[in-house]
Amino acid sequence: MAATTSPPRPAAARFSQQDYARALRVILHKEVGVPFALYDGVSGQPIVIKDTGIGAENAQAAPTEPLLPETVQALASQGEAQVVATALGSYRVTLVVFQGGKPAFVAAAAMQGLARTRPDADREAAWLRQWLYSLGERLRLTDQLTHQRAGGEEQHIQAKAAWEGLLSLDHVMRRLRLHKEPLRNLERILEGLRTTVPVACLVCVAPMPELPAVVVGDDLLSSENAQELGLILSKHPACKDDAPLFLNHVKDLSWSVRFPKVETLLALPILDGAHAGWLIALNKGQGGAVLPFRRSDAALVLPFAALARVQLGATQRFHEYKELVVGLARALTTALDAKDSYTFGHSERVARIGVELGKTLELGGDELNDIYLAGLLHDVGKIGVPDAVLTKHEPLTPEEFDCVRQHVTIGYTILADLRAIRNLLPGVLYHHERWDGQGYPEGLTGEKIPLLARVLAVADAYDAMSTERPYRTALPLAEVERRLQEGAGSQWDPQIVAALMRCRQRIHAIRQRGVGESLRAALDGAMRSQSSTFIT
Repeated sequence: MAATTSPPRPAAARFSQQDYARALRVILHKEVGVPFALYDGVSGQPIVIKDTGIGAENAQAAPTEPLLPETVQALASQGEAQVVATALGSYRVTLVVFQGGKPAFVAAAAMQGLARTRPDADREAAWLRQWLYSLGERLRLTDQLTHQRAGGEEQHIQAKAAWEGLLSLDHVMRRLRLHKEPLRNLERILEGLRTTVPVACLVCVAPMPELPAVVVGDDLLSSENAQELGLILSKHPACKDDAPLFLNHVKDLSWSVRFPKVETLLALPILDGAHAGWLIALNKGQGGAVLPFRRSDAALVLPFAALARVQLGATQRFHEYKELVVGLARALTTALDAKDSYTFGHSERVARIGVELGKTLELGGDELNDIYLAGLLHDVGKIGVPDAVLTKHEPLTPEEFDCVRQHVTIGYTILADLRAIRNLLPGVLYHHERWDGQGYPEGLTGEKIPLLARVLAVADAYDAMSTERPYRTALPLAEVERRLQEGAGSQWDPQIVAALMRCRQRIHAIRQRGVGESLRAALDGAMRSQSSTFIT
């Protein structure tokens, strides 16, 4: 298990209010030459300063009459230096001192001037206001520079943490084998995350009920407890899809008694349909001090949560395709038993022609995979049609034609229970629908026919017309293409027919190579293609 790294070093520790007030009073005394009384800018209460270090004769002096809290708060809200004449040549001066851009202190002092007449006193007061304004601006600028420096240090720390997180993520990704050891892969992801974010424990609750929760780090939760926590989080009022969930006061929640060692929690959802999973970080901090989670922590956890989602998705797809192989092997074995010499290789060629059509239509990798597998399976329902009907040389009677039409619903019924290929069923059921609504089994029209079925309809018609059948000889390719173009907009989707004409040279080659090739070999190739497409 990977050891945790030291937590990011915090910015320079801030002085206490007492320390800052003591230093501020020394600065003001040296700058102005008189002692100042200091007040809290928020509460308005006086700040008692011990050992000012400005001389015994001034340490206990009362520089001015005490200010009322409401007066202090009003001065702080105005944020400006003030000079008020208390007598001819005597003044009360106040100065607002900022920290972090907010008024933190109000400093007040009594000053004796040199003016002996009212006009001189007015000029002297104006000069004092300018002096205090200049002093206040210098203090404000010093505060801004201090906080900018602290912010720069914080940004540097965050940038360093992000860079280390990316390196850790890259290291984890290089070690993953998506289709092998899913639980061990999840452990690797959590161990890599724990080197980036200083937490006591990390948990991954998969959105797959058959997988146990993975726990890495201190013994805060068992796998069973983690599953229970995941269910509770899914019902939390603040739970939202794809949004991090911050719970920095777990002890205050009613269900916390079930998890007595958990104090703070950050959870990112891993969604998959009806099931919800979580990547959960528990108890941020080290050395016994537990700190609250922040959004910067969620930003570091997010790419690891995404990687866990990819891993779980790969695991689920891999299991589904293993299940698919079993189901398809049974269906295809039965289909091979029912085939005849005229239709041998037809499904394989339809699958390959369909893929070329899909590429020409610029469909994505998953859609191309669906076309290929649906093409292999589109006629599997013919196992339920009597051989005498399938191989009949004479024209079919209406009753026999109705029997043939049943193959789409028979194929749908055969494959309906294979959960992994439900997305292929529209191709099996609707590949004999017509663009004008005159097809079967439901008489769908136009784009109401699923795209998968429309592609297979053209591929199926092309191969059927270009190969020998019991009731006719194969048509020349030019005649096949002419009939397809004539039927575009009535029997077939015109865009797909147009796509066939653009890629017809590749389709000619497929037809020549495809005759007689094994359906089982085609299936193996499809599975390899599926795995490769998913991994990349």
